[in-house]
Parts: sequence; C-alpha cells; structure tokens
Amino acid sequence: MHEWGIMQDLINEVIRQAKDNNIKQVTMIEISLGKKSDITGLSLKACFKVLATDETLKECKLIIKKTPDHKVIINKITGQN
Repeated sequence: MHEWGIMQDLINEVIRQAKDNNIKQVTMIEISLGKKSDITGLSLKACFKVLATDETLKECKLIIKKTPDHKVIINKITGQN
C-alpha cells in the first residue's frame, strides 16, 4: 500500500513546515490528489488517521481536492502559534 508511505512523507513535511514557522498546532492540511495517481481520498484519510500521532496534528483536519493530473501536493497548511 503506497498510500501509507505517501501519507507518512506528507505528515513529515507538514511537521517540518510547522516547526519552521513556529506553528504549535496544525488545524488544517489541504492537499491536491491527482485522479491519475491511482490513490483514493478514502485510503489517504485512513492512513492519516493512523499516522497523524504527533501532538502538532491532534486537532488537524485533512482536506483533499481532486485534480486531473497524477500528483499529490500539499497546497495549504493552517495552524496556531
């Protein structure tokens, strides 16, 4: 299941960006998910629920926007200092 690895990489990047920007609590992550990526939003959300164990993400909501390409990209991260 490559979704697991993709979500772990996304979470690691979000945590890194949060630390770099002094965000103590990430409240929302918006990602683009390409329709050609062969990944479903449901599988990514399931992986996120299991992998988002860092305190920085305890109240975080994951929003997935579909795009026509094959990429998975972080669009936006919001949070509180």
